[in-house]
Amino acid sequence: MSIDRRELLALATLIALAGVQGALAQAVSIIGLVTDSGGAPLGGVTVEVYRSGSFVGSTTTLANGYFSIPLPGTGTYDIVTYKRGYEKKSLRLDILSSGTVNLGRLSLGYALSIVADATYVVAGQGELVQLPLTIANTGAFLEEINVSVVAPTGWAADLVSEWGFVVKSVMLPPGASRSFVLRVRVPGYALGPAQLELRFAYANVSQLLTVTVEAAAKDWGLVQLLYPEVTSFAGDTLRVPVRVRNTLSEPCTINVSVTAPQGWLAFLTVNGTQTTSLRLDPGSTASALLVVGVPDGAQPGKYTVSLRADAFDVSSRSGLAVNVVPGYDRLALDTPTPVVSTYPGAPVSLSVTVFNDGTRSAFASFEVAGLPPGFSWAVKDEQGNVVTAVRVPPRSSQRVVLYIDVPSTSTPTAFNFTLAARGATSRASLELGLIVMGKPSLKLATQNWEVEASAGSSAVFQLAVTNDGQIPLEELQVSVSGALPQGILVRVDPPRVANVPPGGDVSFTLTIVVDNSVPPGRYFIPVVVSGTGVKVERVLALNVRTGGGLFFTLIAALAISTIAIALAARRLRHRGSGA
Repeated sequence: MSIDRRELLALATLIALAGVQGALAQAVSIIGLVTDSGGAPLGGVTVEVYRSGSFVGSTTTLANGYFSIPLPGTGTYDIVTYKRGYEKKSLRLDILSSGTVNLGRLSLGYALSIVADATYVVAGQGELVQLPLTIANTGAFLEEINVSVVAPTGWAADLVSEWGFVVKSVMLPPGASRSFVLRVRVPGYALGPAQLELRFAYANVSQLLTVTVEAAAKDWGLVQLLYPEVTSFAGDTLRVPVRVRNTLSEPCTINVSVTAPQGWLAFLTVNGTQTTSLRLDPGSTASALLVVGVPDGAQPGKYTVSLRADAFDVSSRSGLAVNVVPGYDRLALDTPTPVVSTYPGAPVSLSVTVFNDGTRSAFASFEVAGLPPGFSWAVKDEQGNVVTAVRVPPRSSQRVVLYIDVPSTSTPTAFNFTLAARGATSRASLELGLIVMGKPSLKLATQNWEVEASAGSSAVFQLAVTNDGQIPLEELQVSVSGALPQGILVRVDPPRVANVPPGGDVSFTLTIVVDNSVPPGRYFIPVVVSGTGVKVERVLALNVRTGGGLFFTLIAALAISTIAIALAARRLRHRGSGA
């Protein structure tokens, strides 16, 4: 123990005073120095002396921490020192002879005893640390303690009571102790050690407890690629499954960003819609696709596409390794209608699917071989544009339509031809067939489409039909369309002709029966001549005149009436003369 010059001077003064008192009274005294735990002198400290539990005397330390107390004699004494804000301390002393006893330096600690379960802990990013600690009042006074927690920027920390309340101030009687929890939320971005201070202010004393929390890196698993490495090729479009999950304890919006090499296209889609954020409940998961477009000019090598997900102050990262290799195309053609039929002058279209089972995009160009002279062709895409080539991504297909113009002068024929598609490393062909059927046609040789009939009689109309087409007319028939005028009936003979060869003629007889009730006038009968693939409509005019039977009936009725009148007049005259 080292004592400076001033302490020696003060101690010498006390010894001198004690010597004088000892010389006068032949008594016993004690002297000493009271300091805090850091060695600084403490003034105003109460020093009490007891013998066998009885109070002997007391004093307070000077500003320099020194004290002196006279004792009644030798014996065993208990010396008690205390001050507000500091601990209460007892010392037992056996004094065997008279004189001055120097107690030396007496150190008083703070009134609070703060014991933490640990002062250095390691926790993962974003975790909640709960560190138990106990506070005991070892002083002699009721202390009102103001509590504060100082944490680094971005950290959240507070002291919580056993009932779950955040503590800002606490009253602690002498000898009492309380249990608390230091609750610390580690930021999701924190990494490495960080210091937190608990400050307890009371009775002009500021007492500190330092706790170190080391933040360890943690994979939050907000975003995860199901396939971390894939093989691709220039011009390819990748669709890699991604799982986005809320691993936090509360609902949150997870923001997702994608970083790709320069010139690459990369974005996230959910249910086919491009997105950069998802709102998820705790523990819930969303399925997404990472769409990556590898440029056509990408050189073979390994590239990285990075995904980052952020929620609150935490983040997750996941990387996709894309191994670009030299690619090839492998084309194939297919159609649901390899053989089609048409007529001269009628264009024909065939739907064709172009498949690419290769590992790179193919620019498939088309060519047609085997068409007769005069036949022309074109390939159109799904939008109707005439194209000479289409781009087919790998492991996908494109639909095109092959159009063939058939000359109107074509004669019935059938032939095979070939559609071919050529890529950079492959060629595919498709055998097709086209049947040009003869064009059906008929001509009505009858020129006069008017007939007369009397009411109550019938008329006959001859309809001559000529097959002037290129193929036989099948199921040729004559019929009346629509409703006929009331009282008019039409019969057709024959009702049907099964086959009329090209250049052949056939005659149909239409018998028109007119009822007696049909008044004179002009009536129209719609006539339809039809066969397989052909139909002609005309109108037959029917002139109905007054019938002969009705005329003679009227004359006879008039003659009978005249005779009856003459006989009646004769009888009248005969009766008159007899009178």
